[in-house]
Amino acid sequence: MNLQLSITQSVLLFLFSGAVIWYFSNKLSAIVEFIADEFNLGDAFGGTIMLAIVTNLPEIVIVVIGVQKGDTSLALGNILGGIAIQTVLLVLFDFASRKNEDKPLSTLTSNRNSIAQGLFLCAILALVIMGSRFDEKFVMQNVSPIEAMILGSWILSLFVIKQCEAQKMLPKIECEMIHRTKLTKKSALIQLIIVALIILFFGVLLANTGEKIAAHYNISGVVFGATILSLITATPEISGGLAFVKHKRYPPLISDIFGGNSFLPTLFFVANILAGRSILTDAHNSDIYLTSLSIVLTAVYLLGMIIQSPKRKWGMGIDSWIAVLIYIGGVIGLLLI
Repeated sequence: MNLQLSITQSVLLFLFSGAVIWYFSNKLSAIVEFIADEFNLGDAFGGTIMLAIVTNLPEIVIVVIGVQKGDTSLALGNILGGIAIQTVLLVLFDFASRKNEDKPLSTLTSNRNSIAQGLFLCAILALVIMGSRFDEKFVMQNVSPIEAMILGSWILSLFVIKQCEAQKMLPKIECEMIHRTKLTKKSALIQLIIVALIILFFGVLLANTGEKIAAHYNISGVVFGATILSLITATPEISGGLAFVKHKRYPPLISDIFGGNSFLPTLFFVANILAGRSILTDAHNSDIYLTSLSIVLTAVYLLGMIIQSPKRKWGMGIDSWIAVLIYIGGVIGLLLI
């Protein structure tokens, strides 16, 4: 899609595309909850599979377009920066749930499944760092070992999630969101496909206009992809997460964030096939920095889930306050690299 637009038109279309994705993502939470319940997929498993894939469609588009154009910096920045931004969204959800709950979000979502998802995420991000250190001559092939290991780790995490739910390690919470929605299995699936296609189409517009904006203002692909573009492409997670908070539906919320973050690195496997080589070897210091930042942020919330603080401090859990400080310091550090 080669759009002949002025920079003003590109910025407006970029913002409009983000708004449209936000609007239709608001409908996702109820649809996904209904499908997961009707097909007995389970809260965490259903949320991880459907929400991770559908809400990350803009990122999928950006990776595909970037690889086809031979510019991997925007794709790398968007994937790795997107993980950091989506993790820090837990701060927003923690703050948004302050009127409904006395306990912090990490305590409300603390269970074996959530902790397992967080640990798998840290392991997958560690594999990303390992893959970026390989010499190019060892990964110049259609399917390089490290991308296959990342994909395999994600699939293994899905198996663990399903096993946890099968053994009833997760609490089953009745939700008014499901009971109020007027859907059938067929209509829910149709609506899910329609919403996914809309998010996909406007994800293409985001990729094209974002690339033009970054070039016009001379912003590096990594910085733009890790900040502005990642924030816009995170709108499905923001709108869906706020809907889950509103209905006190916390298990799929944490599955959306940790599960979605675990899914994003599997896009390197897709990029590997399209490019015929590993694009992880294109990673710069800033990419590795973002990956490390994501591991630290995930570890902060994992500790919060293990400690299970009984009270909030100034509206949020201590882990959320720590995550805010780390993320702000991390963004400042990114600009200094």
